[in-house]
Amino acid sequence: MTTKRCACCGQTFQPRPQAPNQNYCSLPDCQRARKRHWHQNKLKSDLDYRGNQRDAQRAWLERNPDYWRNYRKTHPEYAERNRNRQRTGASGNNNFPAKMDVCPPPPLTPGLYRITLASGIDASSSGALVVEITSVCVDCPCKKDACKERT
Repeated sequence: MTTKRCACCGQTFQPRPQAPNQNYCSLPDCQRARKRHWHQNKLKSDLDYRGNQRDAQRAWLERNPDYWRNYRKTHPEYAERNRNRQRTGASGNNNFPAKMDVCPPPPLTPGLYRITLASGIDASSSGALVVEITSVCVDCPCKKDACKERT
Protein backbone atom coordinates (compact mmCIF):
# COMPACT_ATOMS: atom_id res chain seq x y z
CA MET A 1 0.00 0.00 0.00
CA THR A 2 1.29 3.49 -0.84
CA THR A 3 1.68 6.31 1.62
CA LYS A 4 1.12 9.99 0.98
CA ARG A 5 1.94 13.21 2.79
CA CYS A 6 -1.04 15.21 4.08
CA ALA A 7 -1.45 18.60 2.35
CA CYS A 8 -2.42 20.18 5.69
CA CYS A 9 -0.36 18.71 8.53
CA GLY A 10 2.43 17.14 6.49
CA GLN A 11 2.18 13.75 8.21
CA THR A 12 2.23 10.57 6.16
CA PHE A 13 -0.98 8.56 5.79
CA GLN A 14 -2.40 5.73 3.73
CA PRO A 15 -5.12 6.91 1.34
CA ARG A 16 -8.35 4.96 1.35
CA PRO A 17 -8.60 2.49 -1.53
CA GLN A 18 -11.85 4.15 -2.63
CA ALA A 19 -10.08 7.54 -2.90
CA PRO A 20 -6.67 7.01 -4.49
CA ASN A 21 -6.26 10.77 -5.10
CA GLN A 22 -6.78 11.58 -1.41
CA ASN A 23 -4.50 14.45 -0.33
CA TYR A 24 -5.61 15.01 3.27
CA CYS A 25 -5.41 12.64 6.21
CA SER A 26 -8.43 11.84 8.37
CA LEU A 27 -7.58 14.17 11.28
CA PRO A 28 -10.47 16.59 11.98
CA ASP A 29 -8.31 19.70 11.49
CA CYS A 30 -7.08 18.40 8.13
CA GLN A 31 -10.61 17.56 7.02
CA ARG A 32 -11.74 21.08 7.96
CA ALA A 33 -8.86 22.49 5.90
CA ARG A 34 -9.84 20.25 2.96
CA LYS A 35 -13.46 21.42 3.11
CA ARG A 36 -12.41 25.08 3.46
CA HIS A 37 -10.08 24.75 0.44
CA TRP A 38 -12.84 23.10 -1.61
CA HIS A 39 -15.34 25.80 -0.59
CA GLN A 40 -12.97 28.65 -1.51
CA ASN A 41 -12.23 27.12 -4.91
CA LYS A 42 -15.91 26.51 -5.55
CA LEU A 43 -16.76 30.14 -4.74
CA LYS A 44 -14.10 31.32 -7.20
CA SER A 45 -15.04 29.00 -10.04
CA ASP A 46 -18.81 28.43 -9.86
CA LEU A 47 -21.13 31.44 -10.27
CA ASP A 48 -24.26 29.42 -9.41
CA TYR A 49 -22.71 28.14 -6.19
CA ARG A 50 -21.63 31.68 -5.25
CA GLY A 51 -25.16 32.98 -5.88
CA ASN A 52 -26.72 30.17 -3.85
CA GLN A 53 -24.35 30.88 -0.95
CA ARG A 54 -25.20 34.59 -1.07
CA ASP A 55 -28.94 33.84 -1.13
CA ALA A 56 -28.61 31.43 1.79
CA GLN A 57 -26.71 34.01 3.83
CA ARG A 58 -29.32 36.67 3.10
CA ALA A 59 -32.13 34.30 4.08
CA TRP A 60 -30.34 33.41 7.33
CA LEU A 61 -29.84 37.10 8.10
CA GLU A 62 -33.55 37.77 7.52
CA ARG A 63 -34.39 34.97 9.97
CA ASN A 64 -31.84 36.25 12.53
CA PRO A 65 -31.82 40.06 12.21
CA ASP A 66 -30.49 40.74 15.71
CA TYR A 67 -27.73 38.12 15.72
CA TRP A 68 -24.75 40.49 15.55
CA ARG A 69 -26.30 43.01 17.95
CA ASN A 70 -26.86 40.22 20.49
CA TYR A 71 -23.41 38.72 19.86
CA ARG A 72 -21.69 42.05 20.53
CA LYS A 73 -23.79 42.50 23.65
CA THR A 74 -22.86 39.07 25.02
CA HIS A 75 -19.22 39.26 23.87
CA PRO A 76 -17.99 42.72 24.88
CA GLU A 77 -14.35 41.74 24.36
CA TYR A 78 -15.11 41.08 20.68
CA ALA A 79 -16.83 44.44 20.28
CA GLU A 80 -13.98 46.28 22.01
CA ARG A 81 -11.33 44.49 19.94
CA ASN A 82 -13.21 45.37 16.76
CA ARG A 83 -13.52 49.03 17.82
CA ASN A 84 -9.79 49.19 18.53
CA ARG A 85 -8.96 47.61 15.17
CA GLN A 86 -11.10 50.18 13.40
CA ARG A 87 -9.44 53.04 15.29
CA THR A 88 -5.91 51.83 14.55
CA GLY A 89 -6.63 50.65 11.01
CA ALA A 90 -5.49 47.10 11.78
CA SER A 91 -8.25 45.65 9.62
CA GLY A 92 -6.16 46.04 6.48
CA ASN A 93 -7.53 49.30 5.16
CA ASN A 94 -5.80 51.98 7.20
CA ASN A 95 -7.92 54.92 6.10
CA PHE A 96 -11.44 53.54 6.14
CA PRO A 97 -11.80 50.20 7.93
CA ALA A 98 -15.61 50.08 7.98
CA LYS A 99 -16.48 50.84 4.35
CA MET A 100 -14.29 49.83 1.45
CA ASP A 101 -16.08 51.95 -1.15
CA VAL A 102 -15.85 55.28 0.64
CA CYS A 103 -13.12 57.77 -0.14
CA PRO A 104 -12.37 61.01 1.65
CA PRO A 105 -13.62 64.23 0.11
CA PRO A 106 -10.97 66.59 -1.21
CA PRO A 107 -10.00 69.35 1.19
CA LEU A 108 -12.25 72.30 0.47
CA THR A 109 -11.68 75.87 1.43
CA PRO A 110 -14.61 78.00 2.48
CA GLY A 111 -16.40 79.40 -0.52
CA LEU A 112 -19.13 78.85 -3.05
CA TYR A 113 -19.21 75.55 -4.98
CA ARG A 114 -21.37 74.00 -7.68
CA ILE A 115 -22.23 70.29 -7.46
CA THR A 116 -23.14 68.59 -10.74
CA LEU A 117 -23.56 64.98 -11.77
CA ALA A 118 -20.30 63.65 -13.19
CA SER A 119 -20.63 62.67 -16.82
CA GLY A 120 -19.33 59.44 -18.30
CA ILE A 121 -19.31 57.51 -15.00
CA ASP A 122 -21.80 54.70 -14.45
CA ALA A 123 -22.23 54.15 -10.74
CA SER A 124 -25.69 52.60 -10.98
CA SER A 125 -24.44 49.17 -9.90
CA SER A 126 -23.08 50.49 -6.61
CA GLY A 127 -25.99 52.84 -5.98
CA ALA A 128 -23.58 55.73 -5.53
CA LEU A 129 -24.18 59.20 -6.83
CA VAL A 130 -21.02 60.47 -8.53
CA VAL A 131 -20.73 64.25 -8.58
CA GLU A 132 -18.21 66.87 -9.59
CA ILE A 133 -17.53 69.75 -7.22
CA THR A 134 -16.31 72.95 -8.87
CA SER A 135 -15.50 76.29 -7.39
CA VAL A 136 -17.74 79.19 -8.43
CA CYS A 137 -16.00 82.56 -8.72
CA VAL A 138 -18.51 85.16 -7.58
CA ASP A 139 -16.09 88.10 -7.93
CA CYS A 140 -15.18 87.33 -11.55
CA PRO A 141 -16.61 89.85 -14.04
CA CYS A 142 -17.47 87.05 -16.49
CA LYS A 143 -20.01 85.57 -14.00
CA LYS A 144 -19.27 82.10 -15.38
CA ASP A 145 -17.28 79.11 -14.18
CA ALA A 146 -14.23 80.26 -16.11
CA CYS A 147 -12.30 80.61 -12.87
CA LYS A 148 -12.09 77.06 -11.50
CA GLU A 149 -9.67 77.98 -8.74
CA ARG A 150 -9.79 81.01 -6.55
CA THR A 151 -6.64 83.06 -6.30
